[in-house]
Amino acid sequence: MDQDQNEKCRAIEDACKQGDLSALVKLATSTGGLVTDEARRQAWPILLGCKTQFRDAAQEQPSQAWRKLPQHPDEDQVQLDVDRAFVYYPKDESEQSLDRRKTELSNLIVATLRSHSMLSYFQSYHDVVQVLLLVLGESSAAVAVPRISLMRLRDYMLPTISPARKHFEIVSAIVKSADPELADHIAEAENSFALSATHSLFAHDIQDYGDIARMYDFLLAHEPVMSLYLFAAVTISRRSELFEMPADQSDILTFVISKLPQTLDIDALIQNTLMLFEKHPPHRLQGFVWWRVSQFSVLKTSRKTYQHQSLEQAEDLARKQIEQLRREELLQKRLKLLARYRRPLLSLTAALLVGAMSYSMRRSGQDRYVWSVLSAIMDSLPRRP
Repeated sequence: MDQDQNEKCRAIEDACKQGDLSALVKLATSTGGLVTDEARRQAWPILLGCKTQFRDAAQEQPSQAWRKLPQHPDEDQVQLDVDRAFVYYPKDESEQSLDRRKTELSNLIVATLRSHSMLSYFQSYHDVVQVLLLVLGESSAAVAVPRISLMRLRDYMLPTISPARKHFEIVSAIVKSADPELADHIAEAENSFALSATHSLFAHDIQDYGDIARMYDFLLAHEPVMSLYLFAAVTISRRSELFEMPADQSDILTFVISKLPQTLDIDALIQNTLMLFEKHPPHRLQGFVWWRVSQFSVLKTSRKTYQHQSLEQAEDLARKQIEQLRREELLQKRLKLLARYRRPLLSLTAALLVGAMSYSMRRSGQDRYVWSVLSAIMDSLPRRP
């Protein structure tokens, strides 16, 4: 490390000792981020809001209480994904060392799912946990994984993809606000192109360990919505490339946008992301997309990074969000059923109204008057020869 990096590491250490979250956010956001994994092991716990828990976890083995809990329905898929983990990093490790890491990775994921059974697993979740494991080690990662799951990734770990779709709409709205011409050009592409990057906090797509660790410095220092602004910044940075593709080739556009370039200037992207966020904050995005986001979404419940929630509070929000989703799903089913039987219902309603009117008129004696009027009208109509 050079002198500037050494000084920065000392500044990070001082901020950690003082619990100065504001200083840590600035250091994590500045060029080069938190510099080393040693500094990250001190800073990430504070950014994640569980410094005391981390201090205790670092001195003991992870709890094994989760092993006695009921199995989670997604554990088979977890194992399939863990088997193909650690492809790009770490490099030059023995088969035995990689097997040990895979066991640790599996334990971290399964422990989190069993302990917080309202969460559902998604493919690429293991990429997120893998980064935390490599930086923090197994014991500290055992504390970090539940927090990042419940407080940053929760919208992707619910029974339906509907909350995640709101994230994709926000990405599209950011691009439209910042670059309307580009937004029009890629309008035919499915906005799910942001799924791979955003739900793994870019860990599924970035293959360089130093780059993804640097990216996490920034993401953990800011509110969850910042990952959506980051993806929008990446998309806008590829403007020239995307304009070379026909606007009506939606499948190709969707595929290309979803695949991040392998060479990224992380620090430049971070600065562009912050500019986007400042110029086009969530509540000013077009189409009222921010107001359509659930009040229980992590995008809204984790906005104040300096006010960390407890796991119990996050679990309660998850349950409320799931209940809201169930009510919305039930309402949608009822609306579809109503639309399906709309015409028969209208016909039945009309028939009932006519019957009721006829009965009422017969009782009041007005039926004869009505029939006489109708007869007069019929008589006045021209007859066919």
